[in-house]
Amino acid sequence: MEAKGEKLTGNSLNQTRHFAEIFDRVQGFIAGGEIQGAALAVAQGGEQIVEWQAGEARTGVAASPDTLWPLASISKLYTAALVMVLVERGELSLSTTVTSVLPAFNHDGREQITLRHLLTHTSGLVYESPDMESLLIRQTSMDELVNEAYVHPLMFAPGAKLSYADYNYALAGRAVSTVTGIPFPELVRSLVLEPGGLADTFMPPPESEYERLARVDGPLAEGTDGAMYNSPYALNLAHPAFGTVSTASDLLRFGLLFAPGGKTRILSEAGLRVMTTDQTSGAVSVDSGFLGGGSARPWGAGFMIKGNSGLGGDLLSPASFGHGGASGCALWVDPVEDIAIAFVSNTHASRSRPKFVERVSRTINGVMAALTRRD
Repeated sequence: MEAKGEKLTGNSLNQTRHFAEIFDRVQGFIAGGEIQGAALAVAQGGEQIVEWQAGEARTGVAASPDTLWPLASISKLYTAALVMVLVERGELSLSTTVTSVLPAFNHDGREQITLRHLLTHTSGLVYESPDMESLLIRQTSMDELVNEAYVHPLMFAPGAKLSYADYNYALAGRAVSTVTGIPFPELVRSLVLEPGGLADTFMPPPESEYERLARVDGPLAEGTDGAMYNSPYALNLAHPAFGTVSTASDLLRFGLLFAPGGKTRILSEAGLRVMTTDQTSGAVSVDSGFLGGGSARPWGAGFMIKGNSGLGGDLLSPASFGHGGASGCALWVDPVEDIAIAFVSNTHASRSRPKFVERVSRTINGVMAALTRRD
């Protein structure tokens, strides 16, 4: 597939050559049928220096700078940023218990769960409903989806361990909407997207933007009117855990809100530290999925922290923070090198999680190598 809209600025000849190798690598993923399309946006020192896309956003439609890519779980970062804005305004704190805002959330130890537990995945809640696919197929309302988080028994006492869960962010979204009396999508727009200058990010996208959407291969409820990421129903949920769509460059701009060289801020430096440094007190992961299990897993109030794990890419510094999206996306910021990387594509990790991890790692490794060479 021909690449469209390539932009390289401020790069040396060697860096340009190394980025050409990265582009060829991603083109290989497309040619090999692993993904249909992809885009890469990179910033260094707070300035975007790379914008590139190739392949198709959906069948017959080329990926372009205007393509809106479903970000899946990267959406959690926008929700976390919203919570932190409200923390800075004094409308709640990370120690606020969920039950103090949502009184019915009060059994099986749930009364101990705080917003901090939700944002760091240390609440003990299960990942999501075991019937999630059928709930999507039935086009279950957002309220009903969140209500299920009140039902399933906790896996462990709040704060004792770490287990990644969409329910954490679904509840955080309901909590902030309840506290403010403002619908969650309006809060995200007015307190995160607009102040952040993110004009090409939507949660949910209006129908007028649907023609810009990439289509994800392999989501839950695929081929039905409830398909996650692909259906108007799922998009209109504006789910706090997986409901955001964005261009690659706007995703990068979001990352720059937290990068050392970023020119725009929606949070204080103190708020940034809470989001981008470990807040788990060394909680041990019990997640047997992409996080692995049986080890300490650093997590900020929103961002996963690389530490010494293999998350993101091998060449990121341990202080790096970011998040993946199972739709085929990743956002990582290395504060040591002041590099931010947004990589998006449109094949769900369910098609092959090992290949998804490999695509992200090889792409991010290439960027880090290209920008930290001395030749």
